[in-house]
This record gives sequence, C-alpha cells and structure tokens, in this order.
Amino acid sequence: MNTKKILTDEISDIKVSSLPSRPTAPTAFGGKGYTAAQMKAAFDRLPLFIIERFNMLLDDISSVGDGSISAEIPTGIGDGHTLCQFFTDIESGELAKYLSLGDMTLDEFITAANEKSAIFEEQIAICFLHIADLIIDGGSPASRSTDSGEVVA
Repeated sequence: MNTKKILTDEISDIKVSSLPSRPTAPTAFGGKGYTAAQMKAAFDRLPLFIIERFNMLLDDISSVGDGSISAEIPTGIGDGHTLCQFFTDIESGELAKYLSLGDMTLDEFITAANEKSAIFEEQIAICFLHIADLIIDGGSPASRSTDSGEVVA
C-alpha cells in the first residue's frame, strides 16, 4: 500500500504559517525575498502535498491484491486475515469452510445436504423398481368387485 498518514513534521515546513510575516521582504528585513511566483508556489505546497497523498489513497483503493487497501484491512476472522484474503477465499471456495450457518459451516451444510439428497435419490430409485409390481385398474367403479363377487358401486 502506498498511502501513508500525513505526519506533522512532513507539513511543518510547507504550511503557510511557516512563512515569515513578510515573505516578499528582503532577508535583511526578516523576509525571504520571494517573488510573486515564489509566493504562489509557497501557498500551493501544502494543498499539492495533500492532493498527492489523496491520489495515492485513490490508487490504493482501486488496486487489487498485494499492495491494495484491502490487503491492509483486518477482518478479525483469524490472526492476520485481511479483506483481500477474504475476497480470495470467496473465489477459491475456502469461505465455505468458515462461513457459519447456525451451528455448522456452509461446507458442512452442503455435505449434509448432498448426503440427504443421495439417500432421497436412492429411495426414489427403489420406488421406481416396484412400479412394475403395481396393478393399475382403469375400469369404472361399477365394474369393480370384491373377493366375494359383490359389485362395488
């Protein structure tokens, strides 16, 4: 990451308040003898310094991976775990190993769901095997009879 905190010692010499009271006065009279261009430059130093640091921050925000701002933001998930690593975990599938869904992780939930799905598929297959044993009666209720020969209406 390129961004650094702006420290007081970095700006002490470039602040407008660091200029003498009469910067355009000759040095013999406590000034610096600045020309108009030098005066303008002196007033521009601090804002230009801040703009440079701000642009570095924007570059860090828009970058990806090592050197990015996300590589510096801790997640609290584990020791030294950063937001950048979290993004990598999403892409790699590692997130499923620690993303909690109640009392189990996403990985454990998916494994359990797959096991239950396999059992369900097995039970459906068994049901289909026994379909051949079914007798389908397509007649009307009047044509049905009981074992005693009685017609059921």
